[in-house]
Order: sequence, then C-alpha cells, then structure tokens
Amino acid sequence: MCRSLIAATTLLLLLVGCHQGLAYRECPEGYILLEEYCIKVADYYLERPKVHTYVEAQSLCKKSLPTSTGQSGWTADLVEFADNKKLQAISKHILGDYSGRVEGLHYWVGGEYVNGVWRWVDGSKINIRSHIFLPEEPPINGTNRAVLIVSADRENQRYYARTSVKTGYVHSYICEAKEK
Repeated sequence: MCRSLIAATTLLLLLVGCHQGLAYRECPEGYILLEEYCIKVADYYLERPKVHTYVEAQSLCKKSLPTSTGQSGWTADLVEFADNKKLQAISKHILGDYSGRVEGLHYWVGGEYVNGVWRWVDGSKINIRSHIFLPEEPPINGTNRAVLIVSADRENQRYYARTSVKTGYVHSYICEAKEK
C-alpha cells in the first residue's frame, strides 16, 4: 500500500512538472524549489548578533552545499536576478510564506560594482534600467558597493534591489544552487 502510494505521488509530481514545461527535480539539502530555482533564504534577523558583510554572505553561500554523496554536481552562490521572474518568486516566498516577517529586512544578493560595471556573480552585466531597482538606484559610480533587496511594496508582495557598501552588515542573504 505505502509503496504504491509513493509511486503514485512520484508519478503525479513528474506529470505536473512536465505539464508545466519543467522537468521534475530536487534541490540540494537545505534548499527549496521556487519555480525552477533552488533557493536558500538565510534569515538571521532573530539571531541578533549574527550579521554578515557581502563577502561573508557570499562565502557562506559557496560553503552551503552538503558534502554528502550526490551533491557534488551543484555550485552555490548569492542569488542573481537576470529578470523579474526570480525576484517576484522570492519576494512572494519571503513575504507570503514567512508569517510575522519583520518590515525592512534586507538580504544580500549576488550583484556588485566591479571595474566600473555593475555585474552579477556569474559575471554578466546587471541591467541597471531594469525594474528590479528602486528609483535612483544603483548609483553610477558604485565603488565598493553590492546589491541587496529590501521590502518596498508589501501590498504587492514585492522586494526591490538597492545597493550598500560591501562592508555593511546585513542580517540575511539569499543563496541559489545551480547544477554544474
């Protein structure tokens, strides 16, 4: 009975994933599947002295994958937003799924000013005219600055990107795991 229930559930998940145009997959331990992204929200607001600079958050993301067998086919880093789709999914998760969320909580994400250009952690350029940033962000000269997201529109469950100095301390960060 249990085996047939497990098999039926697995088949249903496969069919739903294929119907939505996505192959069913699992994320590494500690990560959740949001749309097609494997995300880990590291939220340390309640552990008050636990704060991180941009560089520390990035290092923690890279070390966040389990070392168990079968997890070596993944890499992890701070999340990047090539488009609004991923930012919207994460915004809804943070604001909708976490009850009692504290207003104004900031999260480091994977963007920084490198050699005169705003770039994501994968090296691609950040579209500074995209709708992910708050007005008047990012600054033209962002020396020693990195990207974080802040709750700016709770009614529409939306976070927006803004920048801060890399050495600033933030309670939380968001990692993304990707298959190699």
